[in-house]
Amino acid sequence: MSVTNNRSSSIRTFITDVNCMYDNGEEDSNLSIFNNTLIGGNTTYPPDPQYIEAKNSGDCWAVTSTFTLKIVDETSHTDIGKVDFTENDGYDGTSSNPDVIDVDIDNTGDTATITVTVEAT
Repeated sequence: MSVTNNRSSSIRTFITDVNCMYDNGEEDSNLSIFNNTLIGGNTTYPPDPQYIEAKNSGDCWAVTSTFTLKIVDETSHTDIGKVDFTENDGYDGTSSNPDVIDVDIDNTGDTATITVTVEAT
């Protein structure tokens, strides 16, 4: 997963509502790198996409994995929007502000690719 900020000003991202996702290096997944993260203007973070992995065993067997990416304007501290992600046999993402926050998910191949782009205003 990566986040591209096409605005001239910085944004800050937050991860909330996490359910059945590996994190902090478990299974090489590191969702937390997007939590309380400052992303400068006209920048993609991280430069190489971060691997994230849904849990599908134990208490998470047959449970839809979820997380939310919240995006805030760093200067005004106003919400730009959020993306609610689900994973159940492939990732899906729904933007609360699709005119500004684009979500591109490619579920083909062994590993899905998730790109979130915050458009210039």
